[in-house]
Amino acid sequence: MTRRHYNSAPGASFDAPGLCGRLACGLLPLLAWFGVQPLAEFRLTDTVWADGAWHTLWTGHLMHYGIEHFVWDALMFVSFALLLWEEERWRLWLWLLVAAPVISLAVFAVHPSLSEYRGLSALDTMLFVRYFLGSLIVLGGWQRVCFAALPLLGLAAKIAFELSAGTAFFVSEMGSGVVPLPAAHITGAALGLIWFAWRQFTLAIIPPGESTGRIVS
Repeated sequence: MTRRHYNSAPGASFDAPGLCGRLACGLLPLLAWFGVQPLAEFRLTDTVWADGAWHTLWTGHLMHYGIEHFVWDALMFVSFALLLWEEERWRLWLWLLVAAPVISLAVFAVHPSLSEYRGLSALDTMLFVRYFLGSLIVLGGWQRVCFAALPLLGLAAKIAFELSAGTAFFVSEMGSGVVPLPAAHITGAALGLIWFAWRQFTLAIIPPGESTGRIVS
């Protein structure tokens, strides 16, 4: 199996939808930092139910606890969103839209005393798992081990470390009272697995040649 990349139409010299999708992948974190971060009404807090602020189930992921937290999350998001865009196209954004509130609800269900949730890291984890599970299928031999299995094992080790140590693995300082939430990353990883399984299912029932656009292996 090879990864499928989609072009807009045979003979087309300019892929406008593709350019828009790639720009969206790159610009979303910047929009989050400069547009959403300063606005308190986009914070996802434990009053979401009482206030009826359902939009924060999505926008809370765009908020961060400082520049270091943002930079790590943004780099991961842009990298794996761009990689997956080439294969998934607009399905990427559909999964992100569905996953965001699922993660938000799961985090508050696991941590009922939580006062606020911020960050793209759980969505990053979903993208990470989806990409490297796909790589397990595409790659073979030592490449499968080095560029698919090892990254996934590394993620599992990171989550295990955060569960046992109670501290974030990458971000050193997020502010007083802020703690990592491995439950968010576990939920993101589970969604990445579901996404991958769904993709394999749809490829099995819909021959690639019948999908929209021209397929280039």
